[in-house]
Amino acid sequence: MSRPNDLSLNEAARQLATGALTSEALTAACLERIGAREAEVGAWTYIDSELALEQARQRDREPRRGPLHGVPVAVKDVLDTHDMPTLWGDAKTYADRRPQRDAPIVRALRDAGAVILGKTEVSRFGFWWPARTRNPLALDRTPGSSSSGSAAAVADHHCPLAVGTQTGGSIIRPAAFCGLAGIKPTHDWIAWRNARDFAPSFDVAGWLARDIADLQLAFHGVTGRAAYAPDAPPPPTTVVGLQRTADWSAAPQYVRDNFERTAHRLCDGGVIVREVVLPAEYDALSDAQHLIVQYETARLFDWELREARGQLDNGVRELVEGGLAVSQADYIAAQDLAIRLRARFDRDLDGVDLLMVPGSQGEPPPVSDCGSNIFIRAWMMLHVPDVSLPAGHGPDGLPLSVQLIGRHQQDAQLLAHARRLEAVLAG
Repeated sequence: MSRPNDLSLNEAARQLATGALTSEALTAACLERIGAREAEVGAWTYIDSELALEQARQRDREPRRGPLHGVPVAVKDVLDTHDMPTLWGDAKTYADRRPQRDAPIVRALRDAGAVILGKTEVSRFGFWWPARTRNPLALDRTPGSSSSGSAAAVADHHCPLAVGTQTGGSIIRPAAFCGLAGIKPTHDWIAWRNARDFAPSFDVAGWLARDIADLQLAFHGVTGRAAYAPDAPPPPTTVVGLQRTADWSAAPQYVRDNFERTAHRLCDGGVIVREVVLPAEYDALSDAQHLIVQYETARLFDWELREARGQLDNGVRELVEGGLAVSQADYIAAQDLAIRLRARFDRDLDGVDLLMVPGSQGEPPPVSDCGSNIFIRAWMMLHVPDVSLPAGHGPDGLPLSVQLIGRHQQDAQLLAHARRLEAVLAG
């Protein structure tokens, strides 16, 4: 018999709605799992068991607010929580941070009746350096960064849903490495405030869960939109555009082979698959995104560079100093490229419902590394939704994935198509 913490988000929500399970029992099971595994996995920066259980008891006493009512949710520790410390990945530099307000995504979860279980580990300052968190599928491997704790918590069944954030790959990469479904939503789908800023052009909150239906329910629970409901009618057909990207040769052969096998499996399952070659201008997106991140991050970390320089890792200091060297003219040119291609991207997808691109550069590397975002960051420039879907395994038996790229503000439609593809691949 499965334990409550092993339930998917949808199954937990169903049992909570029918009274077959209480929020207190579900939260207690999650806390028990954390207690048994945290020393090995290292997914959390802050847990207050009594605070979590008191939230759960309150949810059991009050009327249900929606499908997320009573569900324990993990929150990445770059997002402010008024009743928990938020240390932005560095307990030394920000040791005294006790926010008075919730970040909007946290407030939306509370309004939906969710239990904020605790704060998850993030690499130092929220950058893409390795954190202390281990991949629960292989403890000598990284879960990816910077939403490392959020991904590990869901993959190791500490909770059914976690909030991550992404600037260049921090949801999609951990989802890929931990065998999860993850979504980087359309930019600005929810306000970005009361959070550690890195690059305002790209910073966004999103979800990590165990399957696509759970991602749908997460959106449905906080937005109330019927289009996200897991039981909404599926699309009649799905047309996938295969896009190998300008960085195709950077992937090892086993990743390229897996990508081709995934495409064949989708074809065999009745999905229409077409080759797509985007105009050459798209090839510049990845480098331009990195330049914008450097420029904006350098200016947002001005205080740390002046007041806490000695506490900065060499990599952070080099990134910030490198960003200060980026000229305003180059920054504006990169932004202009993004504006031009955002305006035409939906037209360039004519004839397909979504693009499928490689999800990662390979299996999760050792814990001393956090992996590359080379196949991810270009899509950040377009502000479109991006889903990580597990697809196959590498030579060491660890997860591989594909990314599914949708049209601007069509997150619900992308998830509906992704669920169809997930079912075909599972079959």
